[in-house]
Amino acid sequence: MTTSRNDFHVFRRGLEWAVSLHGVALDVFASQKVALNRAIDAAHQIGMQGSEAQVLLIERNSSPRPQWVFGHHPYPPTA
Repeated sequence: MTTSRNDFHVFRRGLEWAVSLHGVALDVFASQKVALNRAIDAAHQIGMQGSEAQVLLIERNSSPRPQWVFGHHPYPPTA
């Protein structure tokens, strides 16, 4: 019953790390680790509702890298 894909982007914004979904900034955090964990929590909740969800890390001068994909990675993350 997968309806649509939800890509949570985690990226640096100044001195903080932001999380966005569908181009809309959701929140900012003091560290990359906290931002990734919050994005994973949100992606997990969406995945549990039947939609595809993943978390992508966006770093300067590189392609987005998947960090967590619902149904493929453990929840909560082990590292």
